[in-house]
Amino acid sequence: MSVIIIGAGISGLKTASALYKHGAKNIKVLESRGRIGGRLQTITGFDGIRKYDLGASWHHDTLCNDLFVEGVEAGEKYIFDDDFFIYIDKERGRVDRDPEMKLEIIDREINKYTDMEYYQKLGSKDVSFQELASRYLFEKRKYLTDDQIRYSAQVSRYLELWHGIDWKQLSAKDTYFGHQGRNAMALNYDSTIDRIAKTFPSEIIELNTEVNSVKQDNNKVVITTKDNKKYVADYCVVTIPQSVLELSINESAKNETGRIEFDPPLNNNIQNGFKSVHYGGLGKVIFEFEKICWDQNEAKVVTLAKTSSSFVDAVRQANTFDDLLRYIDKDNSRMITRDCWNQPLYFNNLAKGLDIASFMMLMQSPLTEYIESIQNDKDKVFKFFQPVLDSVLKSLGGKPVVNGMSDLKQVFEDDVPVLRNIIVTNWTQEPYSRGAYTACFPGDDALDMIVALDRGQSSRIRFAGEHTVMDGAGCVYGAWKSGQREADYIADRMNLK
Repeated sequence: MSVIIIGAGISGLKTASALYKHGAKNIKVLESRGRIGGRLQTITGFDGIRKYDLGASWHHDTLCNDLFVEGVEAGEKYIFDDDFFIYIDKERGRVDRDPEMKLEIIDREINKYTDMEYYQKLGSKDVSFQELASRYLFEKRKYLTDDQIRYSAQVSRYLELWHGIDWKQLSAKDTYFGHQGRNAMALNYDSTIDRIAKTFPSEIIELNTEVNSVKQDNNKVVITTKDNKKYVADYCVVTIPQSVLELSINESAKNETGRIEFDPPLNNNIQNGFKSVHYGGLGKVIFEFEKICWDQNEAKVVTLAKTSSSFVDAVRQANTFDDLLRYIDKDNSRMITRDCWNQPLYFNNLAKGLDIASFMMLMQSPLTEYIESIQNDKDKVFKFFQPVLDSVLKSLGGKPVVNGMSDLKQVFEDDVPVLRNIIVTNWTQEPYSRGAYTACFPGDDALDMIVALDRGQSSRIRFAGEHTVMDGAGCVYGAWKSGQREADYIADRMNLK
């Protein structure tokens, strides 16, 4: 073969598409799963009509997102679903747009406080976002009301649903980031995947083909699959997730599904890169209802993690910030029971704009791992989220949810929100994903890994994916651009341009 591409996610498909366009015909894409798309996956709901993206759902940074522009020109559908947030507290109910608390304004100030700490000073130590937000409250407490101390940091925690990790793990330096334009929801990403896959012959893709090893032998690369089939190629592009690639440097993971043995081992720059970047566990739960019987004018609802007046007292009474940190550490140690109010959750009301009687909920690690581990027990998942579901429906003028999953023919009153199905993602449990996408813990710097993977294992063994780019890191269009980058690199060396 000329080129072997490992992985049929969007970066692998784009690599194949661009290489084929350059004139490289003798190429092959090896995919472990029985489908293409990787961490893009569109599925159909219980009625066979509704469609949901279990992986990425949005085109981000639409001012500079060429994939979005290309898709629109090809006729792919989308909606701009940007909207104001509704924020719900367990005890108080709605706390958004409150003329007294003005939590959104305080959230913006915490954003600016973070920016000043890390981008207008030198040498500031990176800490967890929880610690930084708490320090803001401590330092500015004389300018804040009790309600602002109690709720403003909880409002800021909606950023957990961007990164896919809890604020106790999330890098404060990396928490806030600037968007380059609005976010457009894809309707749906299967159209993008299918469009790219149709730009080259279908026989180029081999599904259900897991790669076991990649060996460079002088100017050739030998790829061996799990069933001992060997491919010899001039170039190899590896597009597996960072979370799976990391198994390659872990000797204790030699028998793990998805692990690829590299010979020679991954170079030192790549191995060191794993020390400075991690990955999140963003997951989704789809709640499908029989029909819409709630307000369709609001798209975004966030349920806040529960708070207490004792936290306000701790902030007010602490003599030093270390005193407050000790209180926070004790409070964290008490939160060992699983509770739907222990963390913020984001509900996208698909009734607005799409006229779909469903909510798409985003959750973060470590909750994602727990919910995905019980995904087959839909009643258990429902009971876990029922309190926040009821609060969301109440905020949208609806009645409490009724579980109608056991008998789809059972008839209920017209204005009752009847839950008919629950769909849960599987990204943290699935061996070819092992999580969502790159995320930074305190002290991390993703640039080291991005530079290392951009340079490749060698001139013959290359890498693509959202974790290999700076512009669009963690995004679909970033992964797509990396595929084009590697195709151009190889085409140039093969004198195909």
